[in-house]
Amino acid sequence: MDIYSQNIYEVIENGNKKHILIIYNISENHYVGLTVHSTKLDSLTYIKSIDRFIDINDLQEYSKRNIKRISLCQG
Repeated sequence: MDIYSQNIYEVIENGNKKHILIIYNISENHYVGLTVHSTKLDSLTYIKSIDRFIDINDLQEYSKRNIKRISLCQG
């Protein structure tokens, strides 16, 4: 699977801002994504093409209303 920085979005969840990698579009208003981190932790997987880390165990569904904008993360 090719991963690009254009697939990283900023979301607001429970009042907290975070970045997610959208990996699947369920419908017009629902997406499946993984949380993106800029710092390394033992449980995270490094993705070279975006120069970020993801938690493959943190697969979640997101609503379009939570997605605020495309992230400016550059890989």
